[in-house]
Amino acid sequence: MKKILLFLFLTLSIKANSQQQNYNDFEGNKTSFFGFYSGTLDSLINNPAISAIDSSAHCARYIRDTTLYDNLQIHINGKLEDISVYASPLPSAPHIKMKLYSTAPVGTPVVIQLGSSSISGYPAGLHSEYTAVTTARNAWQLLTFNFSQMITGGTVGPASIDKIVILFDPNTMHTDTMYFDDLTGPEVVPVGIGALENLSPFKLFQNSPNPVKNITHINFQLNSSGPVSLKLYDMLGNPVALLIDQSMKQGGYSIPVEMNDFPNGIYFYVLKKEGVTRSMKMIVSK
Repeated sequence: MKKILLFLFLTLSIKANSQQQNYNDFEGNKTSFFGFYSGTLDSLINNPAISAIDSSAHCARYIRDTTLYDNLQIHINGKLEDISVYASPLPSAPHIKMKLYSTAPVGTPVVIQLGSSSISGYPAGLHSEYTAVTTARNAWQLLTFNFSQMITGGTVGPASIDKIVILFDPNTMHTDTMYFDDLTGPEVVPVGIGALENLSPFKLFQNSPNPVKNITHINFQLNSSGPVSLKLYDMLGNPVALLIDQSMKQGGYSIPVEMNDFPNGIYFYVLKKEGVTRSMKMIVSK
């Protein structure tokens, strides 16, 4: 009897927390932004094949890099609600879902990891992992991600998630292209004023435009005043430009950077403040 009551309690709890949110429909409604990625990203592109599964005019396109664990990160504007009900093998557990159009063969694995943007490194910055496999090639499909495992060594709690990591065909060197749309999952809980003191000293965003032909803007938000360092590195980790090295006031910034004198290739810009360091990838393609 106790087992039956426990099962009913878990089932009701999961159903009561199964409301979901679309993090970006690429039609102007979004609660997220792109963070680090290894491959080539076009954050807004025309739908390659409008269909019943995805009738949207726009989506995102991502071309996988040859890195074994190539990954694309999506950061949430806020925190996801407690994801404990998602990290469950129960059949009634809610699922993260995503629409996908891919050039990869049927049966290609796609992995999603949930974690925190304020804790860098693997596995400390992660909480749990979810998996799906493709069922179509060169056609839209709706992927449903099943809970796979808790990340061993992860230090992130179920109510501290603000980062979604997508690994497309992990542990391979394939360079397939994927179009994706309507990534949905746990609802977003806005960060309240009372939680400001727990924020990172800053937030670093993807430069725009990217890839860069001549001029791009590096965007970031400072949550407090103080000394700031912003440097540009080449693919080998060599510093190639010091963009900022001064004290700056709290607020949002968009720093123009001229790349006319830099050869084509991959660069990384690194922001440092109060001992915290964040980096993002920039692609120069003229």
